[in-house]
Amino acid sequence: MMKKLFTTIILAIVAVMGYAQTNPNRMLVTDKTGSTKGYLVERIDSVSFVSLEGRVAADVEYKGFYSGATGDTVALSVTRTPQCVGFKIACLSKVRADRLTTEEAIANYLDGSDSEILFQDFVDGRLHGFDFAFKPNAEYAIITVGYDQYQIPCGATRTNFTTPKKDLVGDCSINYTIDEVTTSDITVTFKPGSGVVGYAAILFPAGTAEENFEMMGPMFGFETLGDYVKGFGFNNTGEATNTWERNNPGTDYEVYVQAWDVNGTFADMVIIPVTTKKLGGEGLAQMEITVGNFGGDAQSGYYQVVTYTPNDQTSMHRDIIMDKAVYDKEWNDDKVIELLKTDYPMDPDWNQFGVDEAYWTVDPNTSYIAFSIAQNINEEWGPLAKKEFTTPEAPASQKKQSAPVMKRKMVKNVISGSNSVPMMKLTKAMKASKGKMTMTGK
Repeated sequence: MMKKLFTTIILAIVAVMGYAQTNPNRMLVTDKTGSTKGYLVERIDSVSFVSLEGRVAADVEYKGFYSGATGDTVALSVTRTPQCVGFKIACLSKVRADRLTTEEAIANYLDGSDSEILFQDFVDGRLHGFDFAFKPNAEYAIITVGYDQYQIPCGATRTNFTTPKKDLVGDCSINYTIDEVTTSDITVTFKPGSGVVGYAAILFPAGTAEENFEMMGPMFGFETLGDYVKGFGFNNTGEATNTWERNNPGTDYEVYVQAWDVNGTFADMVIIPVTTKKLGGEGLAQMEITVGNFGGDAQSGYYQVVTYTPNDQTSMHRDIIMDKAVYDKEWNDDKVIELLKTDYPMDPDWNQFGVDEAYWTVDPNTSYIAFSIAQNINEEWGPLAKKEFTTPEAPASQKKQSAPVMKRKMVKNVISGSNSVPMMKLTKAMKASKGKMTMTGK
């Protein structure tokens, strides 16, 4: 049943706004994904709400993948729900599809594409004419969005599938030896089989390879983890030795090795687990805190250098500073110890190894307390180290507004050597490609 109550609401709003100096002449509609569509108010005749019962979607069943001289084809069936008049469909790599995390995101992606709306079910359908080449033994996704009688994109569906493996040409195995592991360096020698035309190797913190690929892959057009390893890793063709430097002590890592044959077909990934040696000893882990230079200005911000120096028994330590007024009001040493003993795996600066020369964002003429606590090689915590200090007075011409009470490090000793994984988090809007993919069948 059509209801035009919203028209009355808009008229009331416009009437109220008439008292303002400027009347609104645009209507903006923003959906849950943040996409906005605008209209000229003068061209709007009415705004209505309508109720339509039932699910509007096109359900997909994957039936196979075929590759031949005329190109790649995906076999499937598509069944519309009773309220679904038509649908759009697309196929893309799983890593790209994973960026479409909600039904609304899939619907917007497909609705913004130039794919045609299909108005029939397919019992034995064929998708072909893709604008990309499928990789063997790789994961892909088929997505659809259903349209109702008002041509509104509604329910979205997704079906994953994996392309078949392709036979390799020759011996594409990778043999290796772990030559040396120190507290920071990992050295590995690779010996490829006779069929290996090329191979690549890259080092990840253990258990993070897939996460890094999912984050970075779509940004660089990588469809598989093998593409990612080849794109960012150490590349070679014959026997070679590589050293990954400046890693964290006492930490589990994995070397991912991807080889390929004369046709560019990837072999199965080789994963080499390795753990760096720990620092320190079995004695008491203790820290020394030294306050260094104060610098900066009102425009770029002020900073205070604080150096945290571990003794020879320390394996790992954690360091912070805190506004003394905040500490006196809300904190105590026990709470600080509890905070420092809490793991924060997503913070790359939380665990420190060796001397930590930290630059902190601070305010002039303000009292702070620097804290540190350390573990020995047996992961036994030592005593809390603390040091109070007051930053100097800023010149009168450089007075600035007070910064937040809890401080964060402005500069850290983050080093990325050659062959290291880019860890910055990038974001990029996903847009449907201008492909010529078509669907045939019956």
